Amino acid sequence: MTSRERLRAVLGRRVPDRVPMVEISYWPPTIERWRREGLPADIGPEEYFNLDVICMVAFDWTLRLPERTLEETADYRVYVDADGVTVKSWLQHYATPAELAFTITDRASWQAHRERLRPDASRLTEASWKSYRNCRARNRFTIIQPLEPFWQVMRVVGHETALMWMLDEPELLTQMMSDYTDLLVATCELAVEQGMEFDGLWMFADLCYKNGMLFSPAAYRALIEPHHRRIAALCRKHGWPMILHCDGDVRRFIPLLIESGFDCIQPLEARAGNDVRELKPRYGERIVLFGNISADAMARGGRELEEEVRSKVLAAKPGGGYIYHSDHSVPPTVSFDSYRRVIELARECGRYGR
Repeated sequence: MTSRERLRAVLGRRVPDRVPMVEISYWPPTIERWRREGLPADIGPEEYFNLDVICMVAFDWTLRLPERTLEETADYRVYVDADGVTVKSWLQHYATPAELAFTITDRASWQAHRERLRPDASRLTEASWKSYRNCRARNRFTIIQPLEPFWQVMRVVGHETALMWMLDEPELLTQMMSDYTDLLVATCELAVEQGMEFDGLWMFADLCYKNGMLFSPAAYRALIEPHHRRIAALCRKHGWPMILHCDGDVRRFIPLLIESGFDCIQPLEARAGNDVRELKPRYGERIVLFGNISADAMARGGRELEEEVRSKVLAAKPGGGYIYHSDHSVPPTVSFDSYRRVIELARECGRYGR
């Protein structure tokens, strides 16, 4: 099978020739370390280890507000982005940017800006088309990477405000998520009309943390699930599997995702308590499990690494429905030799048939 065929098979709930092996993120210091330890300077780890590549195409999902720099030093930059969020990003080290202030703070400010979410062909940017053509030229498994409605609201107004609005301003929250879902659906349809062909749709939204969901199941069903169902209907129409990236402990969340129409959950952080050896028997016939190989075990190496990979891949692969991935971005605590051994084991244990 080609890489694309393999991923299509697994996400279509068929058994491939082997477990697909995907990694979407390595910390920059990880790559620097691996260069010193043997990774050639002219090749990335995906190509070096012959991993299956998922190619992502994103469009312009923003409010399209004017961007401007407020302050810049040798260490950081403070700027206002296209969603009106004031951001502090670090220039000398790898760290999550800090969100300092927000343009959208209440109903009035949203009403004043929501018309900016008009869908049109300009949202399929030159960079989007370039990425799409490059993916297709290489016959990659190609997905749309859209906004997830609640996560986008959290980003535009701030996490604390969005979570409080679930109680204090549910109608405003619903309107914002509906507006973003309208944009998502219309823009994806426009991309298809203009000739883009996709293999799936993958949303990124950390709706859980180490202790579980950020909200109750009842709040999810009442406020967020209707928008996820609309996106699931779009995916069914076009034959796209719908994937969710969600960090944290997702064990209580998975049944709700299945209910909403998600086909796959990633990355299943081991540190947060997720374990495919337990999840496969419970949910393996209804959702594809993607990830869960502990980066901590990779870093410690030895027998723990061997047991981590063997036991989880062998438990998760029966009948298809599993994609190898670390349980998060690969950190610089993982040596090049340890990661090489992880890939060897996953490939060995992930074969089907003879």
